[in-house]
Amino acid sequence: MTAKLRPVPNAGTAADDPLIERLSPHIAFRNAEEIAPSSPEWLWRRWLLLRALNLLAGRQGSGKTTWVAYIVAALTRGLPLPGDEGGRPKRVAWLSLEEPDDRVVARLEAAGAELSQIVVLGDVQDVDEEGRTYSRRWALPRDISILGKVVQDQHIALVVIDGLGYSIAGDSHNYAVVGSALSALAGEAERTGAAVLGLVHPPKGSSDPVTAAIGSTAWTAIPRISIVLGVDPSDESGERRVVSVGKSNYKMPDSGYSFRIGNDERWECGFVMGMTPSNIAAEEITAAAPTTEEKGERVDAREVLRELLAGGPMDAVDALRASGVAERTLKRARKDLGVIALAKRNAHGHVTGWSWSLPQGHEANTRVPSSDLALWPSGSDQGVNTLSLQGGQRGEAGTLALDSAE
Repeated sequence: MTAKLRPVPNAGTAADDPLIERLSPHIAFRNAEEIAPSSPEWLWRRWLLLRALNLLAGRQGSGKTTWVAYIVAALTRGLPLPGDEGGRPKRVAWLSLEEPDDRVVARLEAAGAELSQIVVLGDVQDVDEEGRTYSRRWALPRDISILGKVVQDQHIALVVIDGLGYSIAGDSHNYAVVGSALSALAGEAERTGAAVLGLVHPPKGSSDPVTAAIGSTAWTAIPRISIVLGVDPSDESGERRVVSVGKSNYKMPDSGYSFRIGNDERWECGFVMGMTPSNIAAEEITAAAPTTEEKGERVDAREVLRELLAGGPMDAVDALRASGVAERTLKRARKDLGVIALAKRNAHGHVTGWSWSLPQGHEANTRVPSSDLALWPSGSDQGVNTLSLQGGQRGEAGTLALDSAE
């Protein structure tokens, strides 16, 4: 005889059962007032963020590795980086997926880094199914915990991954694949407290610094800071380099920087020298190079403007008329020269025009091994004071006065 189940009086639904509700999927939440807000922790103020993934994009041969070696040299010796203060020497881990270890050390030696503070990471030592050991390239996301252990054991403040794109296990153009790998890397940076700086190549012809890294927007969606580096578009010699923050989750730096690459004859590699502030935007760095004709016009305009202002300040409108150069070209030439624009005001304080004058700046050799160690004074940005005045203004006569908007 089969027993019959009796209905339970006043039986509720599963949602009414506290145990079932607690074990079922749900989203956690807290009131915002229960969460303490946090300020950013900088390894290099407004350029490299601790506990986060930072990205540096630049074309092959642009000088990315040389510039990072300069940063590492300053950090490992406790010297101040531009616009920041020095401190105690920091330990750095360097993983290169593009160059052999001995060439990495040569670059660091040329930059003047303290090698005892640097850990050069190599291949992963693994064991196959039959218990045999073998070496393989470090890959994301599978090897993220291996990196994290080294960071903690060696007390690393900065992890440099040169050739980050080669570490992705899968399609580096696929948003989900890249996002998963970079999320793991960012999470490990947050867990260990280190700053991670990944070096990548942008696609050819890209002019958007936020999506300039390799091709998938995941490359710059996840990093907190994205930096771009390339040849100075205003330098026909191709010798000067410029670097600028293209995307930041925090306040942007006051300026980018311009520098040259010197040659270390002993190690046959470059080192950073002549670092000065630069107002060249990240978009200009990643944009395609100007044509030969455009370069020629711009060179001529710079020479004309330099001659006009050699005798002292000059009204911007007068400079345009006297130059015989198109307004747009002259504005670009003004920006190339770092011309200072000062507003002229009437008795009521209204802007009636602009006065242009040549800057009086200098280039300091910033190579660390220099006898005077002429890096940067702590807490300050040195170089040309390029006053940026935005927006065109019309004078009382209705004449448009050139400003520094371009």
